[in-house]
Amino acid sequence: MDGYPVLREDIFFAKIYSNSEFHVKIRNTTTEKDFRPTGATVALLDLCTGAKSVSEITDVLSVQSGEPVEELTEDVINIITILQKKGIITMNKTPHKNMQTKEIALNYPLDAAQIEITNKCNLSCVHCFNNSGDPLPNELTTKEILSLIDVLSSVGVHQITLTGGEPLMHPDLFEIIEHARKSPMSVDIFTNGTLITKKMIKKFKKLHIRRFNISIDSVDASIHDRFRGRKGALEKTLQGITLLKGAGFPLKFCACLSQVNKECIIDILEYFNIQKQEDFQIIPVKFSGRGIAGLAVSPEEYYKVIAKQFYYFKEKYPHGVFEFHERKEEGCSIAQNIIGIKADGTILPCPACSKEMGIGNIRDADLEKLWEENETLGILRNMNTRNDERCSHCTYVAFCNGCIAGAFTIEGTLTCYHPYICAVNKAYDDFFGFK
Repeated sequence: MDGYPVLREDIFFAKIYSNSEFHVKIRNTTTEKDFRPTGATVALLDLCTGAKSVSEITDVLSVQSGEPVEELTEDVINIITILQKKGIITMNKTPHKNMQTKEIALNYPLDAAQIEITNKCNLSCVHCFNNSGDPLPNELTTKEILSLIDVLSSVGVHQITLTGGEPLMHPDLFEIIEHARKSPMSVDIFTNGTLITKKMIKKFKKLHIRRFNISIDSVDASIHDRFRGRKGALEKTLQGITLLKGAGFPLKFCACLSQVNKECIIDILEYFNIQKQEDFQIIPVKFSGRGIAGLAVSPEEYYKVIAKQFYYFKEKYPHGVFEFHERKEEGCSIAQNIIGIKADGTILPCPACSKEMGIGNIRDADLEKLWEENETLGILRNMNTRNDERCSHCTYVAFCNGCIAGAFTIEGTLTCYHPYICAVNKAYDDFFGFK
């Protein structure tokens, strides 16, 4: 076998040391498939940098193991052949790279990040928790965003979500996506869907966007457009959805529940059903930004809406759609494996956090050190529903992690207790029962 094996550009390969544990993560960021290697395969992949030929790799492995080259050659060729077939490595004719294996030493390794690449938005949603509209005067530059992606990659992030504002309004969106894909990371996009064009679709296909998350708050244009602050918004969003579905992109729909659309829930569910859209969520308007202006539904109202949703499911799908399981880990994911970055560089313990929960700014923080040593993160990591005063005696404590970020937005204090999650738990139990 001739050539210089090297990892494909979309393969994330890292050795991760956390809490005195060691594991190897190999993921295809295009297909989202994980590969579980043997120790021998890891040793070989370490050498697939593009700088060594197959025979040179065999020589190194021979020195490392003490086994003769002639006894290793067949095994090396077999492993390389398997890795090629699985799309993990490719074979170059000449040496041209020297890619190094990522080595990550974090007690709480990061997997995912959400980046607001701009605060600029073409809509004026009455409920916007971010007060999006005009760009911020101190937004991260494109160069800073690209550098941020490099930093995130160095600490283990292999999945990012680009949001805003409206991310499609960023002039360098595709440069940012391309850089992320080469890092390598899978990319999701949060969008209102109104700016999608056929030309964009071709670029998105080429870059293998993993999923689009689209907001749709009513199938009645008068309600949706009022909610989104722009006449014709629903029509353009539906056009965008048609283009994305036609191109085969996975979609996730999100409806923000408020006083404006709380009576429209069945119509929205019917639309999702017609679209054969199984991946969606209905969330209450957040108590921040423009969402505080008398729009929010109460937990009791939210329960009624979620109950309608579950009743709809029970009628349409009598054999069940999903079920809650007893959780395997303590606490929610805040300060664990996901991070949020605001458009001005503010670092959040979780993308769901409001800016007031910021723990620093990416412009002047050593992210790796901050993630390990920040005092607030330490407090958050020790919080869970079992040691929360209001949650510990709840019927659903074994199934519920609460939501610290959402609770802080409502109460301004650190607690797991989130009355809207309580409403979901009760509605689910009333209609399906916890296992």
